[in-house]
Amino acid sequence: MKKIVLVLLCMFLMSSCKDRINAQIETSKSDFETLTDQELKSKSLKELRFLRNEVFARKGYMFKNEDLNTYFKTKSWYNPNPDTKVELTPEEENYINKIKDIETSIKTKKISGSLQTVDLEKERKFYDNKDFYINTELKGFINNDTIEDIIWIIDISTDDSLGGNAKEEYRLQIFLGTEINNKYIEYLKSDSVIPCNNCDNWENESEYSFSNVKLENKTFHFSTIQLYRGAGTQGFSQENTFIFNFDNDNMILSKVIKDYQNYDTNKKKKDRIMQKEKVFLKDFNIYDWKYVDPAYISG
Repeated sequence: MKKIVLVLLCMFLMSSCKDRINAQIETSKSDFETLTDQELKSKSLKELRFLRNEVFARKGYMFKNEDLNTYFKTKSWYNPNPDTKVELTPEEENYINKIKDIETSIKTKKISGSLQTVDLEKERKFYDNKDFYINTELKGFINNDTIEDIIWIIDISTDDSLGGNAKEEYRLQIFLGTEINNKYIEYLKSDSVIPCNNCDNWENESEYSFSNVKLENKTFHFSTIQLYRGAGTQGFSQENTFIFNFDNDNMILSKVIKDYQNYDTNKKKKDRIMQKEKVFLKDFNIYDWKYVDPAYISG
C-alpha cells in the first residue's frame, strides 16, 4: 500500500513540475512586456527595429534577414521554425504599427535636419519650365539601404547657336530614396562633375564629351573623352574613366582609368591609377584634371 502511495505521489510531482516548465516556456515565447509611447520614443532606430521584429521572433518566425536571426539567436527564448506561419493579434498589429510610425518620424526629422528633401516630380517640372532636359537617368543603389536611388544628368545649356560649336553644359544631380512617398534626399547637385563642351574651361582646339555612365553595386562611374585635333595631325584622344564607391556616407573616388590613342602613330596606352588621397564626389571638379599630354601627342 505504501509503495502505491509513493508511486502516485511521484507521478503527481513530476506532472506538476512538467506543467510549470511548459507554462514558463510558453510564457517566455508569447508573453512580453510592450513599451509605452514615451519609452519607444527614447529608443534608437536600431533598437526600434529589433523591438518591432521581436513580436515575430517570439512566435518562432525565422527571419530572411541574417542580422535579425543573429540577434535573436542570443535570446534564450528564441526557437526559430522555418514552417512557422505567424498570426498577429489586433493588439500586436497596433504595437507594430506604432513602432513603424515612430521610426518614420525619426527618419523624417533626421533627413530634414541634415540634407534637403525634394519632390522628384516637382524637380522634373522645374527643369521642363526652363527648357532643360534630363539627358541621362539612372536608377540603382548608392548607399547601404535597400531603397532605390536616382541619378540625373541634366542638359542645362542656354546656348542657342546652330552647328557643332554650341556651348553644352551639364549638371549632375543625385537623389537618395527614402521610405517617405515621393520624397528624396538631394545628395548632390553639381555643375563641375560632367564636362562641358565648347566652353571656356577647356582648350579651344579640343572637343569633349562624356559616356559610359553607370550605377552598379554602390559604384558610380563615368567616362570623359577629349579629342584633340592639332594642325597637320589626325589627332589624339584621351578617355578618363572615374570610378566612385560609396563608403561611410560619401561617394569617394577609388580609381581612374586613362586610355590614350595617337591617331598619327596608332599608339595606344592604358593607365590604371588607384586613388590614394580621398577625393569626395561632392568636392570633385572635372576641370582640375589634366587631359592633354603634349609629350604623348608628339610621340
